[in-house]
Amino acid sequence: MRKFRVRQVAFVIMGGLVLICSASTVLSRCQKNRSIAVPEFSISIKLSEAAENQLQSMHESVLVIAYFDGDALPGQGKYNAPFRDVYLGSSEKLVDAKNVATFDSTKISQSNWDRLSNKDYFVTINVVSARRVSKNNLLDCNTPEDRISTFAGKTTDVFCRLIGERDATR
Repeated sequence: MRKFRVRQVAFVIMGGLVLICSASTVLSRCQKNRSIAVPEFSISIKLSEAAENQLQSMHESVLVIAYFDGDALPGQGKYNAPFRDVYLGSSEKLVDAKNVATFDSTKISQSNWDRLSNKDYFVTINVVSARRVSKNNLLDCNTPEDRISTFAGKTTDVFCRLIGERDATR
């Protein structure tokens, strides 16, 4: 009878430990998966006449990609070339009928954001043809890069021309 009780108590303790470990693992995962909202911003694409004509004739769209990264607290970074030590993520948006992409529901990792030495992290904008029709990118665009505070609540213009098109407006 005594051995039976010891086994029962051991079983209850083991079951409790399993529950505690499971709960802490779930909590840890929840904390790792928390995210914070990126302040809303927009990118307005200004196409050269040749680029606009080419894209329209092909029924090709324009894709805007925003990359988020920053510098790490001491000992909190890792090598992420071509990004800075703390990579926060990216977001892609197709432009609308007015050639504007609005980043209004973008989120980044809370755990990575916590590792930043400066919470005013960097944003790098890359603009390409959407590759729905052509398998190759057709556009050569300037690449805005600055702190999120520079983009937040504003519309930033990005100028694009066809790859190989002569520089007439830049």
